[in-house]
Amino acid sequence: MTIISDLSWDLVEEILSRVPIISLGAVRSTCKRWNRLSKNRLLCKAEARRHQFLRFMVKNYKLCSMRFDLHGILDGEEFVDPSIKEITVVDSLNHVKVTQVFHCDGLSLCVTKDKEENKTSLLVWNPYLGQTRWIQARNDYNRLDLYALGYDSNNRKHKILRFLDTGSSYKVTLYEIYDISSDSWRVLNITQDWDIMFYHRGVSLKGNTYFFAKKKILLVDGPVEIAEPHAILLCFDFTKERFGPPLPLPVEHYVDDTGTLSSLRDEKLAVLYQPTSMSDVQIWVTTKIEPSAVSWVPFLKIDVEPFTGFGFQFHHDGASFFIDEEKKVALVFQIDESEMTCYDTAYLIGENGYFEKVGLGEAEKPQWSANNVGEYCPLVCSCSFVPSLVHINNESAGS
Repeated sequence: MTIISDLSWDLVEEILSRVPIISLGAVRSTCKRWNRLSKNRLLCKAEARRHQFLRFMVKNYKLCSMRFDLHGILDGEEFVDPSIKEITVVDSLNHVKVTQVFHCDGLSLCVTKDKEENKTSLLVWNPYLGQTRWIQARNDYNRLDLYALGYDSNNRKHKILRFLDTGSSYKVTLYEIYDISSDSWRVLNITQDWDIMFYHRGVSLKGNTYFFAKKKILLVDGPVEIAEPHAILLCFDFTKERFGPPLPLPVEHYVDDTGTLSSLRDEKLAVLYQPTSMSDVQIWVTTKIEPSAVSWVPFLKIDVEPFTGFGFQFHHDGASFFIDEEKKVALVFQIDESEMTCYDTAYLIGENGYFEKVGLGEAEKPQWSANNVGEYCPLVCSCSFVPSLVHINNESAGS
């Protein structure tokens, strides 16, 4: 009788390449040989290619995995409801609320707050290896701090950028960077002519992070906002540890319009745009994207009023989305509120007026206050999950 240890390496690798990523725990517990193999080589590669729509999301302040099946949706078949599963990363996450999640190059950054004390903390997690690291700050985390995850392209060392709001203006006033490999923080000497608002979360692409920003106007009384300033695109280069020049967006975007960023296979940037109080939704993708250069082409445009009624608008400070370039469809996520209820919702939009609304379950109503400003769920990572062997050298949690 053939047993597991009798199988050839080639056959073992072929078998394990087809294993779902969520079954890694079972693979590692099968035998010591498979456990060692999974920690030194990337398994599940075939499954990861087939299921590019495996992502992480924040739902009701819990970290969840989300998987989609878009096969056949434009051929007369119905959209298959997504599979959403709460993830237990480490036991200590059971005692905190996850407010934001960022993903870059196989690593995830979770921003959490204590349920009782409202204290913010950071957790770096490698989902494939099951490794975690709690990060100690140089000083207390502020509820309005912003974060970005990226890496140095010269040595692939991963870093976290922290934007500190040291006042009450909801604008960045200080920048710090954390090197995961050396477990150290440094203050960056950056003077910015652009404001990155607290609710505009960045998107990682090729190790850098892109943000919406608006011009900082200097008057006699200091930096102030002017009426409806135009927004631009700004890139933080993790290799040079500085911001690139302002980049144009494909539309004339004002800060109160709906605008959100996404990425496609770590190759392209996408932007979703909807003018204030208008029903036309546009999505553009890049044909070229670098810290100092960008070019755009239209991807999708749809008038949602026939499906949603007059006055519907995606939240300008909360919508998350991603696209399937081959099928030319987009999934947009946000919370739909009424006086009595609140639901996480996915909107599937496509060419020729394709529109479908899918409920993702009841949601905890956002609490708009000084301690919760900028929190809006569901927040879905725009980057699809790609397994990584990057070790973060700290406590481990099972997959």
